[in-house]
Amino acid sequence: MVKVSVITVVRNAAAELERTLSNLAALDRSAAELEVIVIDGASTDGTPAVIKRYESLISYSVSEPDGGLYDAMNKGIRAATGDYLWFVNAADAVYAPDVLTRIFGPGSPLAADGPADVYYGETLVTAPDGTALGLRKKRLPRGGLTWRSLRRGMVVCHQSFIVRRAVAPLYDTRRYRLAADIDWVIECLKRASSIRDTGLVLSRFTTGGISTRRRRASLRERWTIMRRHYGLAATLFAHAGFAWEMLLDKLLRRPPYRKIY
Repeated sequence: MVKVSVITVVRNAAAELERTLSNLAALDRSAAELEVIVIDGASTDGTPAVIKRYESLISYSVSEPDGGLYDAMNKGIRAATGDYLWFVNAADAVYAPDVLTRIFGPGSPLAADGPADVYYGETLVTAPDGTALGLRKKRLPRGGLTWRSLRRGMVVCHQSFIVRRAVAPLYDTRRYRLAADIDWVIECLKRASSIRDTGLVLSRFTTGGISTRRRRASLRERWTIMRRHYGLAATLFAHAGFAWEMLLDKLLRRPPYRKIY
């Protein structure tokens, strides 16, 4: 049976962690063994108590200072022993209890051609109070996801990206602090031999505000990452496309999310 390591990173978010762990506890495990890993950044609220309450679910946990989000996620990768990694951080959730069964179950069409290195799908965006807002506006690429697909930006949410541990590198925390996730997904896809679209909504991602200063710094990092992987010309062309799409959103008053199907 395949083993999936679900890694949850948290810091001072007891209520959010409770929702996430409750969601993970309800997953159908008939087709996949579940390893739940919780990396806590030395929380000072009720987070340690929540971890204690779910100790029968959690395979590994640690509560200690870290160097930020991606350093904590690297701790999760190092601790994982599963065949696959899946990041479902505090406040996020797996979309449906049968997701693992629909991917890895013996009768699943997704399992017919043998195991893939990467499974991906759609993401439902929710407000902090849990209200469903819609699917991410950025669509998954037609014809399948490759490392080149991310020239269009973060076309797949990492909460809906399940990757074989053997092909997953650590996050590059030496160079990137705000946009290391896009670099990590590109690197995973470069190493993957088989990449499979599940055709499913895999996760619920809770949106949150980012300060203008932090957003601008993140965009600068994304520019650096894209230039390193795709070259200057392709990066310039891609960012011209981003600017055009933003202008169309404003002029046409397009909604920020897609309707849930």
